[in-house]
Amino acid sequence: MLIATATEMKNKFGYYLKVTEKKGEVYIERHGEIIAKLISVSGSDSYISEELKDLRRKQ
Repeated sequence: MLIATATEMKNKFGYYLKVTEKKGEVYIERHGEIIAKLISVSGSDSYISEELKDLRRKQ
């Protein structure tokens, strides 16, 4: 799991886009807390599928 601070993300956005393409995701933290996740398009399909499966199980 790769974690970048919000400031690093802002200053090196192009770099983190390339990393996301290769590794699938980068977590973003602010003040020591993970607040967001940058995911690739190919990774987003499986992510959305898993989220929908979880919703279906809860019904």
